[in-house]
Amino acid sequence: MPRFLRNLGAAAALAVSLLAAGCSTDAPRNSAGQVTASADSDAFALKVGDCTGALGTGSIDEIPLVPCGEPHDYEAYASMQISGDTFPGTNQVQDQADTYCATEFTKFVGIDFKESKYSITNLMPTKESWSVAGDREVLCLAGKDSGKITGSLQGAKK
Repeated sequence: MPRFLRNLGAAAALAVSLLAAGCSTDAPRNSAGQVTASADSDAFALKVGDCTGALGTGSIDEIPLVPCGEPHDYEAYASMQISGDTFPGTNQVQDQADTYCATEFTKFVGIDFKESKYSITNLMPTKESWSVAGDREVLCLAGKDSGKITGSLQGAKK
């Protein structure tokens, strides 16, 4: 099922399809729900508090989940549900996701993302995932493509 991955880096926004169809793996988790070992996972299994390896570009079948205490590229920091029965259109979903993720980034990291050394990436519904899977979630991720983040970015103010 396609989901949409969008990077809101300062230079330019890059949109790529995220194909999660057929993925059934998930990373092992402890009783608190934290990832305990690296594993490729279905995009729909990613949740707030999870950390990922490199997301790449183009079509992505799986997302590499990584324990946040190990070097990683991105951390999921916020999630929202888009309301409505009818898909509002890609541009409207992107606008809602961009606004929400930027606001939540400031709360999470402690500074505006435009002043941060980190970028925002988000996963959002496509028309297909909206209608077939009932996907309404926008999931916001903070990090950088070069990785090398260890621990949470919460309150990092960088």
